[in-house]
Amino acid sequence: MSSPSASPMKSHGRERLERSVFLWQLLLAVGVLILVCILLVVDIRLSSELLLLVGVAVIFLTTMAASAVPWRKLPSRATIALPILDILGIALIEAGEQSLGAALFLVFPVIWLATYYQMFGAVLAPTLSTLAVGINWFVNPSNTVRLPTLLVLAIVFAFVATASYIGTQKNLAQRRLLRQQAMLLEEAYDRTRRQERTLDEVINAVTFGVVAYDKMGRPTMVNRAHRKRLRQFGFDESEIVPDVVYREDRVTPFPEEERPHKRLARGESFDDVVMWYGEPGGYRMALAVTGRPLSNAAGQQDGSVWVSRDITRELEAIGARDDLVVSVSHELRTPLTSILGYLELVLDGDDVGEESRTHIEVALKNADRLLSLVSDLLMASHDDQVGFLLNFAPTDVAVIAKQSIQALKPMAEERKISLLLTSIGDPIVQADEFRIRQVIDNLLSNAVKYNNTGGRVSIAVIGDVDEVEIFVSDTGRGMTEEEQRNLFSRFYRAESVRNTTIHGTGLGLSISREIARAHGGDVRMSASSPSGTTMVVTLPRINDEDAEQ
Repeated sequence: MSSPSASPMKSHGRERLERSVFLWQLLLAVGVLILVCILLVVDIRLSSELLLLVGVAVIFLTTMAASAVPWRKLPSRATIALPILDILGIALIEAGEQSLGAALFLVFPVIWLATYYQMFGAVLAPTLSTLAVGINWFVNPSNTVRLPTLLVLAIVFAFVATASYIGTQKNLAQRRLLRQQAMLLEEAYDRTRRQERTLDEVINAVTFGVVAYDKMGRPTMVNRAHRKRLRQFGFDESEIVPDVVYREDRVTPFPEEERPHKRLARGESFDDVVMWYGEPGGYRMALAVTGRPLSNAAGQQDGSVWVSRDITRELEAIGARDDLVVSVSHELRTPLTSILGYLELVLDGDDVGEESRTHIEVALKNADRLLSLVSDLLMASHDDQVGFLLNFAPTDVAVIAKQSIQALKPMAEERKISLLLTSIGDPIVQADEFRIRQVIDNLLSNAVKYNNTGGRVSIAVIGDVDEVEIFVSDTGRGMTEEEQRNLFSRFYRAESVRNTTIHGTGLGLSISREIARAHGGDVRMSASSPSGTTMVVTLPRINDEDAEQ
């Protein structure tokens, strides 16, 4: 059973066959008609040339049959009768008047048979044509055709048939190749259309806003999520970006040249740029926008795309968290201060026994530590923090490192972790001793907590002309790429340690970096691998206050 599409194609092919058959026959009929007209002009009496008239009649009757017979309803091989009848008609014309050279008309049916019937036609056509001329020569030896002429005609017919057959085969091969290429092209087009529809469905299904531009900066695609956001604010969908959007502080408008589409037009790429839709005091939405320019195969910019996601709830949650931390910290700080004061008053008394004094000192130490933690929480929760209150004085970093090691020694010995200190050069800088101790304590504490049992922690203090560097290295498990990206994020704790007995707030490294930067230095991760991590603290010898003096 043929496919539905095969029937129309087959019908179209049969109609084309009928048209081709008629055109081939019409070409020969026109040639014969011209020949008859020439005979009438030269005053040859056609009525006396019976065979010539019969031959002409055969040609014209065959032409009528070519136009009248419904060849599409007959087997395709049925059309072979037409060129054979043409050969017969031309042979009769040649027999009726040898001086006309009508045998040359045999070229038409020869080409026809060789073209449409392949090898069979290429052999049959010159054979029948040669036989037609040869029989006429044998039956009427007195005609003008001689044996050499007969041989030349046979060779010409064979050459014409061969050339037609070869040309037809080449054409068929080219047609097959073109048909295959057309099918491949159609399949590729259909596949591309399917992929385009799939991509369009996916892009319109996601909750992210997606906007694409061509190389001229004109929008080519805006997905459903982005249009929905525009409608929420009453913007026309023709406005890809509202006229006014605000920076992360929610009140400062974005300059025109810093808006996402303008930056993309300049070939810039950016990640998680926060911008606010909506006017202050009304309904607002925060978007994190990431943009990338697109390049063609030659590496030239060929458009751009930017993706936005709604982070309003995230920012609100962060704000609520900070408000809660500030509120709780403030509430805790007052009773803790009171506890510390009364504990110190008790210790100042002379009637406290040694055992009680030891217990009170432990309570005082832990209360002081709790107060320090509350202070860190308050410090980390203030977005408008302008800096630390620092008391600069000559500070020996090596001595501070040694004190920090002594304080952490009990924790390290419990896990059989060795602590090593190395000092090279001049370790003295202008710094706040208390804050630098806080930085080193944080780094050493992390190196011990996240180390392997029986491991090693090394701290090296290296001083040169311009700065002092503190290297803290451990032999722990190292950090993943995600942990490295979020290393200095406030309140961040790795997934691998959240459900363990290792406690922490995720504030230590963030506060340490802020302290180092307040000194004009920095804290960075130098290296991390499965065999350990190295953190580096840089402290300049001359701070801003010294430079001004």
